[in-house]
Amino acid sequence: MSSKPLAISEARRRLSALVERVARGAGPIAIGKYGNERAVLVGADQYARLVRRTRTGTEQPASLEGTLSLTCSPEELIAERRRLGELWLAGVTGRAKPDRRTKRRR
Repeated sequence: MSSKPLAISEARRRLSALVERVARGAGPIAIGKYGNERAVLVGADQYARLVRRTRTGTEQPASLEGTLSLTCSPEELIAERRRLGELWLAGVTGRAKPDRRTKRRR
């Protein structure tokens, strides 16, 4: 959802187009007053999924537990983490990227 909800008056003017948009799978649309979210327009399919989860109690917190298997040593993982951190930092600060010619262990 966007950071600022669509004003109720604007939503009223564009209701038909907004309904078509969410019905076709676009994300939910927040509608509000004075910049505060008051309601959310969602497609019928998404609403049905939400209701089904609520009724059956099948909604569980997202978890990655048990989905990761390492194919490298802990030392290699630490080195890769450092390398990726340096690349990320170089991109954020605008500095030149680290030398890619350094030999990576596999």
